[in-house]
Amino acid sequence: MTEGDVTPEEALDAALEADDVLLLDEIDAEPVLPMWEATGEPRVDEALDLLGRLDPERVDEHAEVFDTIHQRLRATLSDLDSATS
Repeated sequence: MTEGDVTPEEALDAALEADDVLLLDEIDAEPVLPMWEATGEPRVDEALDLLGRLDPERVDEHAEVFDTIHQRLRATLSDLDSATS
């Protein structure tokens, strides 16, 4: 790190000390922006759609779904990698 570099901890401390930081007591459950934008790869978009439909309050109950999505995304990545080789 050079002399002018700021560590993440220093940046967080500075942000928390700033007058323009807004701290919320509650977090709005509805996202302000869409969770994701279409990628153009149907298999990836389908996986992201599935993730978006899961209940965020019950993430601990979705391990099987996360595993399936992970496998699909890895397979898609592998397919795309093979196609470019």
